[in-house]
Amino acid sequence: GLVKWSLASPVNENKSKEQGGKIMMKQAFYAVLLCIAFSMANAQAASTNTMSDPYSQCVDDTIAELKLAGMNNGVVGACSNQAQAMYTKQIVKLLDQIKKQSKEYQQPERYHDIMKSQQLWKSFVDQECQNAGAYIGSPMYEYCPMQKYAERVEQLKEYVP
Repeated sequence: GLVKWSLASPVNENKSKEQGGKIMMKQAFYAVLLCIAFSMANAQAASTNTMSDPYSQCVDDTIAELKLAGMNNGVVGACSNQAQAMYTKQIVKLLDQIKKQSKEYQQPERYHDIMKSQQLWKSFVDQECQNAGAYIGSPMYEYCPMQKYAERVEQLKEYVP
């Protein structure tokens, strides 16, 4: 807050300065708390992302191993393919679980419907990533499917209680 200056007596002026100082201290205290909270949240997000994100981990490891100055298309391609292979295995495992549960629940249509959407999803990903590679940039030919496969893993997890 701003301190209002008036033509009041020196006693009132001192009270005004004192109150203004308290308000400024409170604001500074809250600002410091916010900075600490954001720093902690960012640190937590960064540690969570590298632990749970195989692509980012691969990129970090590859750049360090090869002593590269930074990212390049080769790293994007290799790490995208590596992460996508991992996500593909997870998708197959989840679809197998869904198939097993469908048999247990005597709901063959459940598995059939999910497999139908899986085929449609695959066609969508193929076309979408073809577009991304052609119109955004060539690294998207590998990066886009990897992203979509990671998203699909999360979608399929919703079907497996």
